[in-house]
Amino acid sequence: MVVVSAIPIVPIGAGANRVVAGVRVEHVCGDPGLSDAADKELRRRIVTTALRALQTPVDGPTLFDPSGDRSKESGNAA
Repeated sequence: MVVVSAIPIVPIGAGANRVVAGVRVEHVCGDPGLSDAADKELRRRIVTTALRALQTPVDGPTLFDPSGDRSKESGNAA
């Protein structure tokens, strides 16, 4: 299971193994302030990150960042 959250510390603190950082509380998987094309790309990145998180073995709570910067992943991702 993957949790997408704008406040990732909450599901991590609850013990969720795979957490994807969302955008904002009121728009977790997008940003209506962006152009349609940019918002679509952001939503695609979040979903792609969630799918990658599902395929990644973890040994505990792990945060995946949809920005594409793998160095921001925390936890025990393999």
